[in-house]
Amino acid sequence: MKVNIFLSLFFLFLLTISCEKVIDIDLNEANPKPVFEAYMENDSTCYVKAAWTSSYYDNSSSPAISNASMTISDQTGNSESMLYQGNGIYKGTSLLGVIGNTYTLDVVLEGVTYTATSTMPPLTVIDSCSTQPLGNFFGGGGGPGSGNSKPKFWVFANYTDSVDYINYYAIRTSYYNEENEYVTDYRISDDDLTDGLSTRTFTTFNRFESGDTVTIEFASIDRVTHLYFKTLEDAISGAGFASAAPANPTNNFTNGALGYFGAWSKDREVFILP
Repeated sequence: MKVNIFLSLFFLFLLTISCEKVIDIDLNEANPKPVFEAYMENDSTCYVKAAWTSSYYDNSSSPAISNASMTISDQTGNSESMLYQGNGIYKGTSLLGVIGNTYTLDVVLEGVTYTATSTMPPLTVIDSCSTQPLGNFFGGGGGPGSGNSKPKFWVFANYTDSVDYINYYAIRTSYYNEENEYVTDYRISDDDLTDGLSTRTFTTFNRFESGDTVTIEFASIDRVTHLYFKTLEDAISGAGFASAAPANPTNNFTNGALGYFGAWSKDREVFILP
């Protein structure tokens, strides 16, 4: 899925309020920065999408970076050079993500080295999926007098949080909407209120019917990756898991690069609503 990245809604806010003071805003005309969307999953190789930030006045997609040299390594000394695939995408070939390992991504671009490190947390599995009827909330019920012929449901992922370990989660939910478009929604959470408990997490605000198919990916992410997505969520409305940066969310790359590098363990469940 291609996600086009725009400037923070902060700039839109500035343009729509009255103000007597002249405000100078850096619209990124002269100094583009590299943006790296990089991740490594359990039992998978590293993936990086690299692009330059584009001008505020340029409506085209961000220019892909094709001339970088990238190396992924772990704390035991294993490493490999990543191969360019085209369209700004680089992939590893043999080094697989292992839970508990710490991975370092080094990117050399135009004489500058950008480095990010992430540790892959323990896997939290999806125990099951469940539904909850909407009833007549938001007109989503169904049945006599509701105006809807089919009941609507929320979908939840049920899991058991590990004890005495600070867990951060990212949930990606994919499905076909009513226009038969394949849609992916994202959200993040933590275990501040659920440490060591069997619990459930809300997946998406979309409403489903019996027979619908929902794919849920439940990722355990480290604190730095969670902080990146949290500050990104604060920066723009509607962005989330595995989205690129519109501004400057907190990230783990050195030398001013934007984006993130996250090593995460992920479970996946395909759920057909009963």
